[in-house]
Amino acid sequence: MIKINLLPTKKKPPRKVIDLQQQLLLGGLVIILILIVMWYFWSRQKDLIANLKQSKAIAEQRIREQENLLKDVKNVKENRQKVADKIKIVEDLEKNQAGPVRLLDEISNALPLGVNLLSIVESGNNINIEGEAFTNEDVVRFVDNLKASRFLADVVLLETSQIKQQDEDVYKYKLQFTYRGL
Repeated sequence: MIKINLLPTKKKPPRKVIDLQQQLLLGGLVIILILIVMWYFWSRQKDLIANLKQSKAIAEQRIREQENLLKDVKNVKENRQKVADKIKIVEDLEKNQAGPVRLLDEISNALPLGVNLLSIVESGNNINIEGEAFTNEDVVRFVDNLKASRFLADVVLLETSQIKQQDEDVYKYKLQFTYRGL
């Protein structure tokens, strides 16, 4: 006789199905883990990019500020150079102002009565004088007075000539000397 058990029994699922479920579960976990790791690196890269953009913006701002400062420094240097040039011009003018005044003062002090100046020509430190005198001795006295000055050197009488002017004898002279300055 055959016995039939009508009670439900536990059947073990086939082993292949369990292995497949485990592999799917493991694969799902691996994919979830990979997605989490990718999300982590993506967020890190996103933060890094944001930080780099912020650093770039700060650096560009500093560059603009430094360029403005550099422009200000250049302007200050240019203004300083302009002021220095103006000061040099004023100093040169002051220095050169004393020269002609002293020269004319020395000539005036050396000029005896009876001697007139017609022209004074300066070329560098060389001075040429033309004039008239009533006597030849006045011309010689003028030359001696010029030689006695400590600011004048190489005084040379180039020529004297006697001419008649309005029925008077007048001596025309030309002389040359070097101005030593201060």
